[in-house]
Amino acid sequence: MVQGVGLSSDTVARYGKCCEAVVEFCGRRGFGALSGSVVDEFAACQQKRARRGEIGRNRRNAFVKTARMMLEFQRTGRVTWQMMSPGPGLSESSRDVLEQFAAAAGQEVAPGSVRLLASEIRHFLAFLDRAGRDAPGAVTVDDVRGFMVEMAPRRPAGIGNVVWSLKRFFAFLNAAGLSDVRVDGLLAHAAPRRVRALPCFTRAETGRLLEGIETGTPCGKRDYAMVVLAVSTGLRCCDIVALRLREIDWRRDEIRLVQAKTSKPLVLPLPPLAGNAVAEWILHGRPDCDAPEVFVRLKAPLVKLGNSTGSTLMRRRLARAGIDHAARDGKSFHALRRTTGTRLIESGAGLPLAAQILGHARIDSSRRYFALASEQIRQCCLPLEAFTCTREGLR
Repeated sequence: MVQGVGLSSDTVARYGKCCEAVVEFCGRRGFGALSGSVVDEFAACQQKRARRGEIGRNRRNAFVKTARMMLEFQRTGRVTWQMMSPGPGLSESSRDVLEQFAAAAGQEVAPGSVRLLASEIRHFLAFLDRAGRDAPGAVTVDDVRGFMVEMAPRRPAGIGNVVWSLKRFFAFLNAAGLSDVRVDGLLAHAAPRRVRALPCFTRAETGRLLEGIETGTPCGKRDYAMVVLAVSTGLRCCDIVALRLREIDWRRDEIRLVQAKTSKPLVLPLPPLAGNAVAEWILHGRPDCDAPEVFVRLKAPLVKLGNSTGSTLMRRRLARAGIDHAARDGKSFHALRRTTGTRLIESGAGLPLAAQILGHARIDSSRRYFALASEQIRQCCLPLEAFTCTREGLR
């Protein structure tokens, strides 16, 4: 099934063992063929084994990934190798509710937000399945409270997304008549949420970051092209990773793509520095492969980069540039986008233009970059001569 993908013999042997485990599972349960429900049942079984300590997380992920690839091969006769992050398995009723919720949410929020909602609620529904709640009408406020208690230590920085998702999910259940549980009081904020202004990179840091990338190796050419492209255009990491060769118009020096987060088309000029870096990667660094994406892996399988590419790249390059970096300090790949937004504001570009270049659906999304344009903020400072100083220490 995977021998034609370009994997090493050891990797093929490892996934061969996983295939045997899937076949053995189907034999014990009397399944003659794979289906979505069989794969979900297999995934739930491996999840239970992982919780009991029988297998590790990586082993569990390999088993689930193999089952999904086998199902794809059964349906299509081929396998498209990609990085998979197996989510929690769900019962059939929970999957139906999740699909209905995602369809309803798609009428109100952007596709990227729908994916976030579905991901958070999938964990909640898996929690309910483990608790034996086989229908939304059986869910209680205590179940919601128990889920929040379980998630709080695991998601200290993302608990706001969990709360937002639960509120929308129960609003959907209430409107559809599937549950009469009200969670607004339980999940209400006692005070307005503080929004931290994450930093951008200074001009000196940006220069050190780019100068520290060696461009004599294929890896360096790829990293340099991705960083320059992010700083020059403000594209999100997900859009850079998914950028296809046909989406670059070299004659017009333009990039034409559909944003992954908003599903809105975006047309951006391709500056010479970024264009030359991308061309250097394509011509002298990119391996010869059939992948349609501009940026691909350098080792087999030669496919598009994974979702964790941005964080891995920045950890490697920030250390080489001598830029201090700690967890949740904001110095991520997305900080390159914040840097572009801040430079636009500093250059005197208005909010409408900044929002257009960054692909923001709402102008308010671009307002946050005012907080990072310190020189422009200083021009708005009021003089203090008219205020009498009453403390001796402040004179």
